[in-house]
Parts: sequence; C-alpha cells; structure tokens
Amino acid sequence: MNNGIGVGAKQGADSNQQSPFLSKIGEILENALDELKAARDLSGLENRFKFFCGKKGKLTEILHLIYSLSPEEKKNIGSKANEVKKQIKVFYQNKKNELLEAGKIGLPKKHKLDLTVPGAYIEKFHKHPITAVLEEAVDFFSSMGFEIAEGPEIETTYYNFDALNIPSNHPARDVWDTFYLLNGLVPRTHTSSVQVRTMEKKSPPFRVIAPGRCYRYEAVDATHLFMFNQMEGLFVDKNVRLTDLKGILEETVKYLLGAKKTRFRPAFYPFVEPGLDLDIECVFCGGRGCGICKNTGWIEVIPCGMVHPNVFKYAKIDPNEYRGFAFGMGFDRIVMLKYNINDLRFLYQGNLDVLSQF
Repeated sequence: MNNGIGVGAKQGADSNQQSPFLSKIGEILENALDELKAARDLSGLENRFKFFCGKKGKLTEILHLIYSLSPEEKKNIGSKANEVKKQIKVFYQNKKNELLEAGKIGLPKKHKLDLTVPGAYIEKFHKHPITAVLEEAVDFFSSMGFEIAEGPEIETTYYNFDALNIPSNHPARDVWDTFYLLNGLVPRTHTSSVQVRTMEKKSPPFRVIAPGRCYRYEAVDATHLFMFNQMEGLFVDKNVRLTDLKGILEETVKYLLGAKKTRFRPAFYPFVEPGLDLDIECVFCGGRGCGICKNTGWIEVIPCGMVHPNVFKYAKIDPNEYRGFAFGMGFDRIVMLKYNINDLRFLYQGNLDVLSQF
C-alpha cells in the first residue's frame, strides 16, 4: 500500500520541493482534527483517534513507507509525524474532556434522585396454596420417617385397578369415573396405584407417601374437578396395627388443620380391610351443621384402612408375615378446609385477587 506516494520519488526530487510524505502528514492532521471535532460520543471519538494515530493508523502507514529514504529525510519526516501525532492527541484529549463534562451536566437532569421519595414496593413472591400445604405435609410425614414415592400419571389398568383388588368385573370400578385412552391406558384415578409399584420395588419394612395429580370424569362444581391432587400413604411392617393408623392420621389432621375433634367410621374400599373414613368437625360451622358438611357437623377428610391381603399377594409380599395400612388424602380438600375456601375452582382459576390472600 503506497497511498499514491512512490517511494522512489526522492530519486529526482528537487531539494527545495516539499516531500510528498510531509504533504501527506499535513493532510492527515487536517482530516484528523475535522473527524475528532465531529465526534458526538466517547466511543466514536476513540475509534477516530485510533484510525489516525493507532498502531495501524494513517501516521503509522506513512512511517512504514520511508524505509528507503536517506537518514536525513527519515529524520525530518519522523519528526513531523511525531509533532502531528502530539497535536492530534492534544485535540483528542480536549474533545474527550468536553464530552465527559457534557455527560455530567446532562445526567442529573435525566436521572436525578430524590432521596426523600419512598422506594417502589417490591411484592414478595408466595407459593400457591396447594404447593405450600403440600410441602407442609411432606415435611410432617418426613419427620416421621416417610419417604416420597412417585409413579406415572398415565397408568395401566393393572396398577390402577387389578393390583388393588379391583378386577375388571368388580362394581367398584364404576365409582372412579375413569377416563380411558385409545391405547388402553388410563389417567390414574388415584395415587393408590403407587402402592403396588412401591411394594414391587422395595422390601418391607417401609413407609412412603405419594403426592400427585389424579383424573376422573366428573362434573365440575364447587367441590369437584376433572383433575385434583391427592397424597397416598403406605406403611408396611411386621405387627402394624389399626391403632398405628389412627394415631398417625389424628396427628396429621391436628398438624395440618388444627382439628380438635375427629372420628373414624367404617367404609368400604376394595384395597383395604377393614376400611375407614377419618372425619373432622366441620371447620365452617364448628359442628353445628351447614351446607358444606350437609348438616352433619362432620367432613370426611382421609379414607384409610389396613392393606388388603390380596394387594400384598399381587406385590408378592406374604400377608401372614407383614401387615400395613394405607390412606389417601384428597389434597385440594385439605387446602379448602385449611383456608376456609368454599369453592374448589378458586384454586385453579389463576385469579391473583384470590391467590394473593394466602
């Protein structure tokens, strides 16, 4: 690159005629001052300065072309280049100070801080009430040695029904209002399906809880949805008694709901024998009777019972050696009772006016 300047120009140049290199340096000075003056910000100013005075700038290019000149000419051109570089650097520094000062003057006008004005309120996040109560329950059962077990939400009819002592011809299958998929699988109707999966994988003794979503083909109203949360519990060991079940569940409803009065009454569930329902005194009317408790003064909270021997047989556990109990909490109902919510749909509508209260 010669920028139009021939290195051999000195061969026939007149000693009184100005060197073309000196003329080029003067031109660089003029252009540099114009460019720096036009800069409107520090970034642009810096780029323009490097263009003329950087390691690969215009002045450096000139110095790379004078290698064949005489020592005297090199000295003159180098001296001129250094002088011009100093002038450009001084102009650059003055322009930089000017831009910095302009920035300091303009900043308070746009970003003035009034320390007397209260800061903007930052709303703290909070958990969904179902999540919060679920974590509370998990902590409670974990403190008693229960582990968390999981199972698929799309189940086979074997684990959802057959292995729970509900064969295909059993009338109890109609109670669960099941969705059936085209491939023969079902969205699980209860987390009880995790019972057999757990007993197949683990050797007794063990105690587990299995929280998760369930699905049933039900009409949507204040207390029913087609999808709901449930927590299954299973305790298997030698010499497990019904009194163990009653003691743990009574403590559970006291801890989660502050229940003072509880009762157990007989109930039928194919996978337990005997089967029970744990009721608590209605939190809405205090036991006097209302529309929520159907004027009984009691609300069913936890179906439960001792594991049926047939369920043990499906899982290849000897019912003569081991006993156990199981229970299933409709977790959405626990949340409704805990916070006195009379319509289950409020928990799933995403209405912040409702959810922000918890």
